[in-house]
Amino acid sequence: MKRYQITLNGRSFDVLLLSDPRQEQVQVEVDGQVLMVEVRSLPSAAAAARVESAPTPTSAPAREPAGPAVHTVTAPLPGLVKSIAVRVGQAVTRGDEILVIEAMKMNNVIRAPHAGFIGTLHVAEGHQVAHGEPLVEYVV
Repeated sequence: MKRYQITLNGRSFDVLLLSDPRQEQVQVEVDGQVLMVEVRSLPSAAAAARVESAPTPTSAPAREPAGPAVHTVTAPLPGLVKSIAVRVGQAVTRGDEILVIEAMKMNNVIRAPHAGFIGTLHVAEGHQVAHGEPLVEYVV
């Protein structure tokens, strides 16, 4: 098992590879949380330059299902996170309450758009959120 430290948008993460990184789906532990991630090889710089100059196809090639997908629930409006009804690892079904955002003295319940398992909570109670800010990620 190989351990890495990565930085994303100024935030550092401790990442431990739990399965073979040459596979399309790789199990990793990020800051103590186990996740499945999709891995794709990137072309070399010379190959990337050739790809950029190639014409863009008009239709996307057919792909096999990638397995579990990670979905991000974002803030539909700016406001204050009043309460969080889920915890990491919890199973949710479509329509379950995830959290409540207070905006203009109204409580707005944010619900799960799909069934799945909560993977990451990006906010805490009392956190001020902007429109479009990630709130929760979960695996479907």
